[in-house]
Amino acid sequence: MKYDAIIIGGGPGGYSTAIRLGQLGRSVLLVEKNKVGGECLNYGCIPSKALIEMSESLSYLKTLPGVRLSYNIDMNQWQGWKWSMINRLVSGVETLCRAYGVKIINGDAKIVDKQHVQIGSETHQCDSLVIATGSSPTRIDAFKDVMYNKEILDIKTVPKDLVIIGGGYIGVELGTAFAKLGAQVTLIEMLPSILTGIDPELIKPVERKMKEMGIRILLSAKVSSVEKKDKYFVKMESGASISAEAVLVTVGRKPNTEGFGLETLKLEMENGFIKTDKYKMTSERGVYAVGDVSTGGPMLAHRAFYDGRVAAHNIAGDKTTVDYYAMPMVVYSDPEIAFTGSRGQKSTRYPLAANGRSQGLNSSNGFYSIYYDEDGTVTGAGIAAPRASEMISELSLAVETGMNVEDIGSTIHPHPTLSEGIQESAEIAYDKPLHFKPIS
Repeated sequence: MKYDAIIIGGGPGGYSTAIRLGQLGRSVLLVEKNKVGGECLNYGCIPSKALIEMSESLSYLKTLPGVRLSYNIDMNQWQGWKWSMINRLVSGVETLCRAYGVKIINGDAKIVDKQHVQIGSETHQCDSLVIATGSSPTRIDAFKDVMYNKEILDIKTVPKDLVIIGGGYIGVELGTAFAKLGAQVTLIEMLPSILTGIDPELIKPVERKMKEMGIRILLSAKVSSVEKKDKYFVKMESGASISAEAVLVTVGRKPNTEGFGLETLKLEMENGFIKTDKYKMTSERGVYAVGDVSTGGPMLAHRAFYDGRVAAHNIAGDKTTVDYYAMPMVVYSDPEIAFTGSRGQKSTRYPLAANGRSQGLNSSNGFYSIYYDEDGTVTGAGIAAPRASEMISELSLAVETGMNVEDIGSTIHPHPTLSEGIQESAEIAYDKPLHFKPIS
């Protein structure tokens, strides 16, 4: 059978392309070898945020005056709830795809050429081919029997002690969550800082909180080997050895480019990624790549959703180009970190402690910053605060539309909310914050 488009990979990039093409009236075949939703929905961002939410709730209850807790963490019961939630979401995505006429086949795709894909014994034809195969954790073969993100999110008990190799966003997020659930966590990072590439000022509140929680952070430290006996023994290049019940490796991700015949297309590659242009088209006309497997932006689900929309419109003949400038980035740490855009000529800084809502949450470790140019045009922003992930989109919109900082400051925000900090941070630009007097 012939389709307007065949999409290989049913994760965020793949299914967003499929749904949008279906909405545009195109015939689509979506091929997924495992579960629709991909790594994010099944083994990554959705279950990890559910775990983080559980740990946050427990941690918050412990801080409340007058609350005395006696509790037991039953991870088996949590796992059952987690998979029930995931299966509902997977079913929802599949239902949406079919509602827009997308045909889904579970199986291994093999590219014959840019217009033919083999699945099992059948060969399907298309006008456009979309590669949305995502990424996988970078595995270190020398480290035997260690866990990666999929395995750690399937555990049946909270480990007494946990060593995490890698201080990027996954390591920081899961390390914080397991520390709140009672594990003694050691985080090892080979670079001089955790969360490399993020504004050091945003990192400071996170690192401060992690240390307050008892998380041991080893920087500029390299692991030479991991051995498993009755426990794990993590040996450092310095000669030190750390024992633990569990070891999690979070040292990055790599694009999935093998096992489906990609080499037959002879596409232009860049550092292991499929090189794409501003239309998400590859070096071969009619072949597109979206999400983690492609060049262009960070390996994030919301970037993949965006890529999918752009690719779909271009396949349908509506010329659309990518623009990642105002795309928000989030770390689900404590406090959460969120940022967008870039630094301007000037900036504001409003302390979280001056926000009334934060006091009720027993959380005053953080701040709001807005970056802007001399004429007041907002160029970017950074937030370190609870629920920063839910607040950053307002500032992404400000960056995307070229809003003036006074536009934000003059917009009424509800009280009491954490989002008020955005308004007051904007007001600092013209020396009129209501609940804070900047030091001149």
